[in-house]
Amino acid sequence: MKIVDSVGWLSSLGGVFVELIHKILVDAANATRDSLKADADVDDRGALSSLAAELYDYITGADVDVTATVARFLDRLFDAVYLHGPRPSGTVECVATVRRHVGALGGLEAALAEDLGRSGRVARDLVESLRVAGVVAESLTSVDFSHQCSRALTRLSYCAACDGVVDPALPRPCRPFCDNVARGCFVHLVAGQIGRRWEHFIDAVNQLGSFGVTSRNDLESVVADLPKLLSDNVTRLQADLHNYHAQVRFYTHFTFRPVAFSALTLLVGHHEEHPACKN
Repeated sequence: MKIVDSVGWLSSLGGVFVELIHKILVDAANATRDSLKADADVDDRGALSSLAAELYDYITGADVDVTATVARFLDRLFDAVYLHGPRPSGTVECVATVRRHVGALGGLEAALAEDLGRSGRVARDLVESLRVAGVVAESLTSVDFSHQCSRALTRLSYCAACDGVVDPALPRPCRPFCDNVARGCFVHLVAGQIGRRWEHFIDAVNQLGSFGVTSRNDLESVVADLPKLLSDNVTRLQADLHNYHAQVRFYTHFTFRPVAFSALTLLVGHHEEHPACKN
């Protein structure tokens, strides 16, 4: 079986997928920015570009906290909406403090962090799997397969999913069979660093099989919903914007420290100007 014919294709597939992820994120950021401007007359001030960049870094292997990234993004979005609205006061940091303390956009924050975290993790696992597969594929040119393994690999080649065809109407591949072939027929790779990376690749593929890449696990589907999702939430936020003026004025003059927050603090306040709210 001429498995070496696919080595070059497999080695380059990871890079192609990473480029696709970058395009998906940038296109979604641009579409959402246009939607916010057209529907709500809001300039996001670079918040969407930063969100896309941090998600890309996470998916390609960087140590990024997606939940914290989403919180910072919504801080900046809230700033853009509030400081654009009537009677703006306070700095960007002050308004962000208000958003977190009063829970503005809290429901959106939880849903967005969950969807982007889950779909980003699936994409991250796939990127890493393709990287490992590319390294392993380079070592296959010198591997001699037994007759039994050649037959098993040939059976896998007739699997639509293995051939790159994703069609819900077609039978799903049997993961245990794929796993057994991957582990058993490539036993030559078990020793050494390549063997360990191959085991990691199989584990990652099994994890992807458990997650699935559909619905809210699919990054492209999740970010495609951002223009309408954010425009709708920003429109509601604009209608309620007057409710936040008092809190911003409060934080301009007082700081409530959560650790010392008590009934007495609630009554008299902590008379120290919030460093982020100085005018």
